[in-house]
Amino acid sequence: MFSLPVRLVVAMVIAFFLSSQLDASTVSIFYTISVFLKDILMLLLPFVVFSYLCSAILKLQGQATSLILGVFGLVIISNIINVFTAYGASYALFSFLKPISLEAIKNQSSIEALWRAPISAILTADKAMLLGLIIGFIGNITGARLITQVVDKLKYWTTLALNITFIPFLPVYIFGFVLKIGFEGALGTLATAYAPVFFLSLFTIQAYLFFWYAVSCNGNLKETFKAIRNMFPAWLTGFSTMSSAATLPITLKCVEKNTGNAALTNFVVPATANVHMVGDGINITLTALALLVMSGTPLPGFTAFLAYVGAYVITKFSGSGVPGGGMIILLPVVEKHLGLSSELCSLVATLYILQDSLMTASNIAGNGALAMVANKLFAKRFTSLGQNEELLRA
Repeated sequence: MFSLPVRLVVAMVIAFFLSSQLDASTVSIFYTISVFLKDILMLLLPFVVFSYLCSAILKLQGQATSLILGVFGLVIISNIINVFTAYGASYALFSFLKPISLEAIKNQSSIEALWRAPISAILTADKAMLLGLIIGFIGNITGARLITQVVDKLKYWTTLALNITFIPFLPVYIFGFVLKIGFEGALGTLATAYAPVFFLSLFTIQAYLFFWYAVSCNGNLKETFKAIRNMFPAWLTGFSTMSSAATLPITLKCVEKNTGNAALTNFVVPATANVHMVGDGINITLTALALLVMSGTPLPGFTAFLAYVGAYVITKFSGSGVPGGGMIILLPVVEKHLGLSSELCSLVATLYILQDSLMTASNIAGNGALAMVANKLFAKRFTSLGQNEELLRA
C-alpha cells in the first residue's frame, strides 16, 4: 500500500488538485523544496557514480579478464542498440503526433525557485566516471587491497546518504515539480498526450525482446516461443515484486533452462542485472524524447544523440542499487544531452517509476535474452571454467 509508486501517485494526484487552489507564492515554496532536493542529488551523484563503477571493475580481480570483458562488451553493444531502437522509433512515429507546446498553455506567471542551496559538487558526474574507470583498472591490475577497502567504504556511505537524504523524499521532490507544471497549466494536457507514448514504448520493448530471443534461437519460431515461455515465471515474478534482486533465484533457473549452461548462467545473470536494462534504455529514452517534442523542441540530430548514447552506456555501469537508481543517475544525462528542463526531467522520473513493474519485468526478460546470446558466443569458454564458479561469481 505504501510502496514508492503508490506514494508517487498520491503525490501527483494531490499536486494536480492543489495546483488550481494555491497561489503563486505557495507553489514557489514547494518548488523551492524540490529544487533543493535536486541540488542534494547533484552533490551526491558523482560519489555514487565513482564508487559503484570503480567497485564493479575491482570485483573482476584480474581473473578470466578476456572472458569477462567479452561479456561486458556484449552488454555495451546491447545497450547501444536498444537506445538507438528508441531513437529510431521516435523518428518513425513521433512525426505523426501533434506536437504540444507546453509554453503555449502556461499561465502568464512562471514559477521560479525562491532560493538555491549554496553548494556545488566537487566533481561532475562525467569526471567521476572517468576517475572511477582509471582507479578501478589500477586497483584491478595491482590487486591493492587498500583501494578496494576505500572504494567499498565510499560506496557504503554514499548509498546510505542517498537513502537518507533523497530517496525517502522522492514524492516530495516530484510533488513540487508537478505542482509547478499544474499551476502553469500544462499537467492535464501532458497526461493525456503521454498515453500513446506509453503504448509505443510497451510495443517497442516487446518487439525488441522478441527479436533477440529469435536471434538467439537462430530464427526458429518454435524454439523462440519455448524460450520466452521458459522465462515467463521470472517475468511474472519481476512484475509483481518490482525487484530484479528478489527475482534473481527464479531468473537463474529460467535462464539455465534456456542455456543449459550453469556456469555461464551463474556469471552472466548476476553480473549484468544492474548494467543491462532493456526496459530502462528504451522507456527512458522514448519518454524523454516524447516530452521534448511535447515541449515544442525538435528531436536531437544524430550527432547530439550520439553524445547521449555514450553517456548513457557509461552511466549504466554505475547503477546505484537503490529504488529507481537506474533512473536517478540518468537524469543529469537526459538533462544535459537531450536538453530537457528540470521540470520535464522530474516527469521522466515520475513516469518511469509509475511503470516500474513493466520495466523490471522487461529488464529481466532482456537479461535472459542476453544470456542466451552470450551462450552462443562463449559457451565453450564457460564450460571449461565450470569447475571454478566461485571465481566467475566474483
